[in-house]
Amino acid sequence: MASRLGAQRLIGRRLLDRDGNRIGRIGQVYFDDRTDTPKWVAVRTGLFGANERFVPLQGARATDEGLQVPFRGELIRHGPVLDAGRHLSVAEEERVYWHYGLRPTVPGPREEPGFIRGRHARPAAHDGPEAS
Repeated sequence: MASRLGAQRLIGRRLLDRDGNRIGRIGQVYFDDRTDTPKWVAVRTGLFGANERFVPLQGARATDEGLQVPFRGELIRHGPVLDAGRHLSVAEEERVYWHYGLRPTVPGPREEPGFIRGRHARPAAHDGPEAS
């Protein structure tokens, strides 16, 4: 549960590339169903944040300006555009891993149901009636 609370704080923060350049704002955080740890973020890029690109959290670190990932800005901006807010299929996930030159890190058959479920964290301000 602690990882979910920390992940909620990522939403709305800036995503920075490996050189510290601003890429866009984090719109959603996706969790691994087996470990319940944050695995991906969907970042809003482009004019008015019209596109959402998935970015792995492997090697990411928090900075004063946002969340910095170890990928070049161009790589992120040209990443696959997927529908955010829903379950990632095995094929979509493999496409994202391939784009970033990564290998899947979850053991076991990839076809297992619930490998990655597209649950997203919301900011705490939207989590309950006390936020009104």
